[in-house]
Amino acid sequence: MSLALIEESAKEVRRLAIAGSTLAVGDFRLKKLIGPLEQAGAKVPVFAQVAKAISDLVNGKEADSAAHLLGLSTLLNAILYTQGQTGTEGNLQELEMFGASSCTTRTAARVLKPIIEALTTSGGGRFEVVKSAVERGAFNDLRLIEPAIRALDDNYPELADLVAEKILPAYGTCIVPLLKPKLDLKGKKSDARRLTILHQLDPAGTIELCKKALAEGSPEVKSAAIACLGKHEDCLPLVLDQANSKNKALRAAALEALAEHDRPEIIQLFTELVKGKALDILAGPFRTLRNREVLKSLLDEGRRVFDLILKGDSEQIPRYWEILDCLEQRREAEVQEFLLGSFAGSDKLARLKAAKNFIFAGTDLTTRLASLLYKIGSPKTFEAVLSKRDVLPTAAFEYVLQSALRAWPPDRFFNEFSPLLGQKKGTGKEKCEVLQRTISAVYVGGVVDVVDVAAFYDANTAFSSAPLVGKVEFDARWLDAAIKADDLELVCCLAKPGHKAAVAYLLKSLEAKKQPEADSIIEALADCRYPKVTDLFVELIKKKTKGAQNLDWELRRLFECAGHLPAADLPKLDAFAATLDEKFVDQFLEALGPLRAGQVRPV
Repeated sequence: MSLALIEESAKEVRRLAIAGSTLAVGDFRLKKLIGPLEQAGAKVPVFAQVAKAISDLVNGKEADSAAHLLGLSTLLNAILYTQGQTGTEGNLQELEMFGASSCTTRTAARVLKPIIEALTTSGGGRFEVVKSAVERGAFNDLRLIEPAIRALDDNYPELADLVAEKILPAYGTCIVPLLKPKLDLKGKKSDARRLTILHQLDPAGTIELCKKALAEGSPEVKSAAIACLGKHEDCLPLVLDQANSKNKALRAAALEALAEHDRPEIIQLFTELVKGKALDILAGPFRTLRNREVLKSLLDEGRRVFDLILKGDSEQIPRYWEILDCLEQRREAEVQEFLLGSFAGSDKLARLKAAKNFIFAGTDLTTRLASLLYKIGSPKTFEAVLSKRDVLPTAAFEYVLQSALRAWPPDRFFNEFSPLLGQKKGTGKEKCEVLQRTISAVYVGGVVDVVDVAAFYDANTAFSSAPLVGKVEFDARWLDAAIKADDLELVCCLAKPGHKAAVAYLLKSLEAKKQPEADSIIEALADCRYPKVTDLFVELIKKKTKGAQNLDWELRRLFECAGHLPAADLPKLDAFAATLDEKFVDQFLEALGPLRAGQVRPV
């Protein structure tokens, strides 16, 4: 008898055994095999038994799925063991065993597939896939350990750093035997990441390894070793020696490691460096340095340099810029007063040209001061930025808007900035674009979390870098103003239930021949509670997948809209999945996951 149907059935059963038995209920791939098996069962009874076992599994209940899947698997294995080839030639070898803390997950294989591809292949969009998986806890799965370790060597450094910082340490000491064999002390950045993870998992046990790396390693590995040794008080003399290294990267690593310790010799070192010529090397250490004496020295130097700038000495701008770099993440009261004092005199900077071999001029310095005041996030700094809103450079308008969101009531924010909508020329157009980006970055159904716009548009920057101050409500008139200005992006952001004008505008926009924002329109129609949104979504998917050879970014974004659709339409979407081309099915079913789990966006 032909075993093709049995082998295909066994293949699908293995897939479901890995993915989880509960996912076998309703599985359309197995359903397709029932008919051919029943037909073959007329001549070979065992085929009919397989067909019945599959039917019991896919049409049964989730509670019984494990037993049904085991029975089907046993039957198929019995057939293959008696009728097919079950062995292979080769030498027996003992498998390596590694202990691990318990990791429980119901993650389906089709959910893990794009994560594994992002970790082990090349191409754009991979960082976003991995970052999203981290945020939703998908890496609580032992199947992802090996691909994650491979990603330490990824040629995209941001992805490799994310794996090293957020993913691998969470697995615990069980991955130490997997990391050590590939550690090359003469290696590159990937080996530096390995050393850092090993120290993080076993600080005491890796001290000697770090000392060896400091003595024999490549510059990248030495920098990692310095950071690790800086965590141990008895190793600080070794780190202090590196603060005088000829290699700038090693000096920077040593200073960052020393900044966490408040000791007299370290305070003296930093005080002397503040008075030196180059301050750029201190930007990193000042993120963790908390000694008030050193901070006062830096602020005194800043006031001295700024006074020279106000007198017209533009050659001092680079040094003042380095001082601001050191204060980038500081929020102390004395830092606030220092920045407010400088900002008060910033009107005199407009005419200053850039220093020799330096790209930033006086207006750039003003914008930088506005950004730092905004990031401090106090009512006093917000009002300072807003008080100069009419004279600040256009580049600082983002910080004006962000400060206004925090300091002003909704009606004042609308009255002040809504006239910018529809501006098409000059600075009005530039400010309109900033306004669009700001609302897009913060708006979620009429009530927003205030976040940093730059952080929103930078995938490598955490939202936590912005000073969050609770919730801010937008004035209801913004949606009508956006429709009047024919601003599709803002209408999509501001859409809300029951707004007939918004629905009409969105449907008209969707009819355009070229519509790159189809995904945003579908999400907005879902926010408006448009009853036929699922039908529109299905029709768009049909058009986009017709003749498509792969899942491009536009189609992937459209798939993700499924999470915004009404949960009552899940049966319709499941039925549509069975009609999709095989190469799109897994991604489409994955996109239905949040909707199936009830994780829809609030409106």
